[in-house]
Amino acid sequence: MHAPASLQRHIWWQLLGVVGMFASGIALSIWFSLRAGSQEQQNLLQLEATQAHVSVVRLLDYYHTMLDKAARDPDLIDLMRVGSVAEQQAWALSRQRLLPDLLGVALVGPRGEVLGNALSLRVGPRCQQDMQRAGTLMDIRPLLHREIAGAEHFDLISVVRDTGGEILGGVFVSVRLAQVQRIVDDTLHPGHALVVLDSAGNTIARRGEIEGPRQEVRQDIPATGWTLIAQSPVKVLTRSGKMQVLAGLVTLGAVLLLLGMGMLRVRRAMLNDIVSTRDALTALARDEPVPTIMPHYVEFEAAAHDINLIALHLQEQRARLEHLSLTDPLTGLPNRRAFETRFPQAQGLAERQHPVALALLDIDHFKGVNDRFGHGVGDQVLLALAQSLKDLTRRADLSARLAGDEFVVLLSDLDADGLNAWYQRLADRFRSELNAFGLDLQTGLSAGQTWLGAASRDSIDDALMRADHALYQAKALGRGRMVLYVEPGVEPGVEPGPGGAG
Repeated sequence: MHAPASLQRHIWWQLLGVVGMFASGIALSIWFSLRAGSQEQQNLLQLEATQAHVSVVRLLDYYHTMLDKAARDPDLIDLMRVGSVAEQQAWALSRQRLLPDLLGVALVGPRGEVLGNALSLRVGPRCQQDMQRAGTLMDIRPLLHREIAGAEHFDLISVVRDTGGEILGGVFVSVRLAQVQRIVDDTLHPGHALVVLDSAGNTIARRGEIEGPRQEVRQDIPATGWTLIAQSPVKVLTRSGKMQVLAGLVTLGAVLLLLGMGMLRVRRAMLNDIVSTRDALTALARDEPVPTIMPHYVEFEAAAHDINLIALHLQEQRARLEHLSLTDPLTGLPNRRAFETRFPQAQGLAERQHPVALALLDIDHFKGVNDRFGHGVGDQVLLALAQSLKDLTRRADLSARLAGDEFVVLLSDLDADGLNAWYQRLADRFRSELNAFGLDLQTGLSAGQTWLGAASRDSIDDALMRADHALYQAKALGRGRMVLYVEPGVEPGVEPGPGGAG
């Protein structure tokens, strides 16, 4: 004779089975969330390190290119061969006045001796000792010096040879560490840390400090012995993971309540409700579209409503985060990530023989505005330029803020005259916006411009580097103008901006 089963025991076993199933699902969801969150953190850290690495290499390449160009100048070779020490010192002093970003400039002999008065050329004793200790100028890497507060720098040398290949000496420059520090400051993500170390482990530039467990990415800077390290804290559980746990716990409690009521009346519809809830949670955990739960019983409507609200909230939050990740928070313009996303489309136009220009914009004397009037006015200056760009940039073009006071614009289907006219209108509009402040803002716009190449090998780094070279030319020529990048050895074409130097 078959003994009757206990309904209560049967329901309790079902309850335990469902609890175990949901607990496993929540645990698996948390595990996936931790894995995804860790990978996302690692990808962000890698991107941050790569951006900083590219910027530092670009800075060093600029100075190496400048030094190599000077070292190959026939007039300098003659000066090194037959010129007097006074003439050699005068040459170095003239370069100091032309390049205000450098701390010291000097010509040195084959054994590292300074040709001229080292004090007036701003070459310190330690710099001289390092050059002479190396034995040959070919062995000198960038060397770090922090002996004098406010004059922290690293040294670079380019060898000068005569036509027969004999080493006549070298061109020596001292570059302020503040330029490397500015790159670190502009690249750093909130909550992260960036540090650049020399070959001896001495700090060249640093921003941020991570306490406790951390993950890091190291990248060596070629031909320098330097190392760039990006760090971020290890997050055990991300915000989305906590929301998933909360949603799972709320759902589990609702399911337990419904199963307790099911001890009195178990219906297939109840099982269907549980299945639909589980499907919704699975879709939510997998970041898939969550179907709206339509319960059969009024007792389950509250829990279903909460789950639908949580799913809707998470979907809206993901959409907002996606928008924020592509937008500069201060100006409302697209940010560097948005620019990098849009660049392949512009390059595609260039490959189809459409003229596409990349213009790199920089606000003249922006640091002076911040120092004199405060960062509040500095932010208003950035907003004035952003508004001018929004007013004068067509829908098919793109204006973006890269970092600090550096902006970039992609313009298509304009010839050289049209591009120059656009720059003039932009500079005039920016000046009109600044006049509304009623302050004596001695600033303007400098721009470096390049055309995207029609060949597919043209890259975003190459285009930015060309525009950056042109921008440095605009700065060196007095600011307040736009300079077109041309290949080395060709005199660049310059279009003066409104108001001269600005």
